[in-house]
Amino acid sequence: MSYDRKLEFLCPHLVVDEYLVVKGLRNRVFPMRPIASSASIVARVNGFIEVPSFGVDLPASSKGSKEGPFTIVSGVSDTLRLRVGGGSWQTVVVPSGIKKSVSSICSYLSSNFSGVQFYSVGELVGFQTAQIGKDATVFIHSASTLATLLGIPLNREYRGKRAFPGWSVVSAPYSVGDRHRSMLIFDEPLPAESNFVELNYTTVQSECRRCGGVGVENDWRYNNNGSLQLVKDEELLIQELKKIIFSTRGSNPFHPWYGTVILDQIGQKILTGSVLQNRIVADIQTTFSRWQSIKKQQEESVGQPVTDREFPFALQSVTIEQSQQDPTIFFVNLVIRNRSFQTIPFSRGIRIPQPEDLLGSTQHESIVKGLRNY
Repeated sequence: MSYDRKLEFLCPHLVVDEYLVVKGLRNRVFPMRPIASSASIVARVNGFIEVPSFGVDLPASSKGSKEGPFTIVSGVSDTLRLRVGGGSWQTVVVPSGIKKSVSSICSYLSSNFSGVQFYSVGELVGFQTAQIGKDATVFIHSASTLATLLGIPLNREYRGKRAFPGWSVVSAPYSVGDRHRSMLIFDEPLPAESNFVELNYTTVQSECRRCGGVGVENDWRYNNNGSLQLVKDEELLIQELKKIIFSTRGSNPFHPWYGTVILDQIGQKILTGSVLQNRIVADIQTTFSRWQSIKKQQEESVGQPVTDREFPFALQSVTIEQSQQDPTIFFVNLVIRNRSFQTIPFSRGIRIPQPEDLLGSTQHESIVKGLRNY
């Protein structure tokens, strides 16, 4: 059984890590390409802080200054009294003990207080509220003897804050025509140290740099396990067919016989449609026979197993159709049969090379406006 790297994927038209400088009153960024879906936007401030559209709010939090373990004495250093937000006062008395671990103290406090969570920061005791934003508060009462033991200041209110404001997508000024641009506006000016934003977003096909507007991305990818995505059987047969037919003969210096001269032929002056089509059909038939011979040599001489599903047994039909909308576009339609007697149709549109694309992106989806040599 043969394998090959899978090369052709539908392009997601995803722009990744686009570096944008914050403009205006530190609240505007202008993406370089049109945004196809605002739901696809991922914004990171200064390259590492992800900011959703509703902003980033932080809870009220702090930590003690004294390291554990702690010896808790009953009636002397066992009481913690606090108030979360506008709620009532809460008091917790921790059981006494010698050299109690930080994690055990945090676990006991968290299970007995509501609205606030205690956690260990190394050998220090930290806390934070369940509520986030400017309305989140914690006040430590002066009667909290345990707070003094842990190194948490008394008679102090700790407040949450808004770290980064939310944002929305609006139309960019002076944006006209089919290349409609958008911009991100933050609800408030970003902090002074926030001088750039990185964006991920989906753009429109005609503006995609990954596929060049073709809609198909020719590159290998990795799966979730880190392994290359491979093709075999019918998928391998179709991929090898695309590679040998749409590669220009002579483009590979080590195998100058590989490929066809289809692109050269359609680039010549069109004398009559039937003559040109007959030339292309004959070239494809010759190339198919050569490819079939290579697969036989692979199986017989090299000894590499070739499955019946991947073997090109017969070329049943080849037709060339000229586009009714654009005479420079030809559709190559093939029907091949493998050794398992499965019929596999294949169609691809090719165009006469020209310096400027006047067709636009509304032509038939099967048209590929640019072809790569493999």
